[in-house]
Amino acid sequence: MPTFAIYTNLPKDKIPGNFLLDVSSFIAKRLGKPESYVTVRVHPDQMMSHGGSTDPCGSVELYSIGALGEKNKEHSKEIADFIEKNLGIAQDRFYVTFVDLERGNVGLNGKTFAQ
Repeated sequence: MPTFAIYTNLPKDKIPGNFLLDVSSFIAKRLGKPESYVTVRVHPDQMMSHGGSTDPCGSVELYSIGALGEKNKEHSKEIADFIEKNLGIAQDRFYVTFVDLERGNVGLNGKTFAQ
């Protein structure tokens, strides 16, 4: 159930047309999860600043049941490289926030992922 969200002040027309599906595949592989569970949300045209500047910036959130924690440093590096390469946002212009969710706090099809 990984969910990847990015908020950015980049205009919508600067987001590559294939970005959603590229992120989906990237996150599935990165976390070792089925892509059929991955959700991607892109929020362009945000009124935002970072470090006292309105130069291109963003805020990334990655939610997952497991696959986070010990590997967050590695995930952070790979996500930063991916964002810089695909969106042109410098790596020092966004934070990545990791949220490791409890299985019972995520629902799908009227159930939760709790055993």
